[in-house]
Amino acid sequence: MDCGMILQCVGISLVGMLIAAAASLVPGLHIYNVIALTMVFVFEVKELFPNMDMMVLTSFMVGLVVGFSMLFTISSQFFQPCDDSSRYIMLPHEKFLFERRGHEAVLLSAVGGMVAVFFISVAIPIFGTYFSGLRKILTPHLYWIIGAVMVFLLMTEWPKDPGTGPTPLKKMFDGWGALLMGYLCFVLSGLLGVFTFFRTTVPVDSAFQSLMPVFVGLFAIPSQITTILAGVRYPPQHVAKSAEVYAEDVVRGSASGLLAGSFASMIPAMTPGPAMLLSGHATVTGGDRQFIIGGGAGRMMYYVGALLFFFMPGVFLRRGGAAINISLVFVPETDAQFYLVTGIIALTGALSFLLVFGYSRMSIWIARKVNYKWISALGMAIMAALVWHVTEWQGLVIMTTATFIGLIPNYWHTRRINLLAVLLVPMFLSLSGLGGDVAQALGIF
Repeated sequence: MDCGMILQCVGISLVGMLIAAAASLVPGLHIYNVIALTMVFVFEVKELFPNMDMMVLTSFMVGLVVGFSMLFTISSQFFQPCDDSSRYIMLPHEKFLFERRGHEAVLLSAVGGMVAVFFISVAIPIFGTYFSGLRKILTPHLYWIIGAVMVFLLMTEWPKDPGTGPTPLKKMFDGWGALLMGYLCFVLSGLLGVFTFFRTTVPVDSAFQSLMPVFVGLFAIPSQITTILAGVRYPPQHVAKSAEVYAEDVVRGSASGLLAGSFASMIPAMTPGPAMLLSGHATVTGGDRQFIIGGGAGRMMYYVGALLFFFMPGVFLRRGGAAINISLVFVPETDAQFYLVTGIIALTGALSFLLVFGYSRMSIWIARKVNYKWISALGMAIMAALVWHVTEWQGLVIMTTATFIGLIPNYWHTRRINLLAVLLVPMFLSLSGLGGDVAQALGIF
């Protein structure tokens, strides 16, 4: 690989990082949606660039993923404040927002993300070959591991009401209402996942993006609708010159996040949400700072670490939307490509970390000038337009159906993590060999 090609790849990765920074201003917009739009564009114009090396396009996508992983939570931090009428649990970063410490929460998350970038860039190239052996050990056991995760999610659901109703019947309803709605979310999401996995409803040309309308409907649109309906006002933010953080918080939070991200990278259908829940119990992580730092490290490890495994010789783990989309046009072949991608991750990760400081201030300024409800309305329109462009009207139908399911947690005080049954259930059925029988019993095919 000559110097000219390396410079092209590095330069285009920086462009991808900057585009990710712009896209991250839209709350709810996922980088995989931007990659989906990129892939549609590539398929439409590829005849105009017959000699373009796919490594250049791949480097662009790597820059997208790294920049997004570091920056995308900032928009939700400042543009989607929670409303206590529709949210029972206030997460630590939301607590910081109402304490005028939103900027500090952003910096803590970025610290976790930077620790993960260092781990990905240094530890994975050195010890990454062990992941190949670990993958072989885990493969026969994936179905019951996913099954155990589902059982854990259902068992850890708890009543959200103290049960102070005037009658025994009202107390029982208060205790079981949120529980049953949480289980209902799990069942409905699982059925939607089985339908999506075993029956192609979007146009064949867009089949590789069949999950796009599902995730937009389950997670993005409900959050934006809730924000539009919210009546909360959060105080002006204090932009601190430093963040209060201790070495123990960084070590324990990062360890929890790296463990969660690694687990999610190796187990299909896992995402940082349930993985962080598991790792938090395993490492006895406590405190708001450790939670926020762990979240930053876990997201970076999941999105970027899993992508690097795709390029690693002997591993070639195709996990996550980025690797799946890249594999449509590029297959890694050499060690040089792996080390180039590793270098790009280190460079764009460090630059994205430096962007965080000014990016957070800019987001605070935007939140002061523009009502957050209008920002969410614009985000919802952009998401719907993307779904229609990529998956046409069939995708809009799926997105609308998923939106009704995704709204249940927001207004019944259940955990949104139950919605991830959309991935866990069909993957468990497929790996256990029951997928076809269940789909046929449900009349899906």
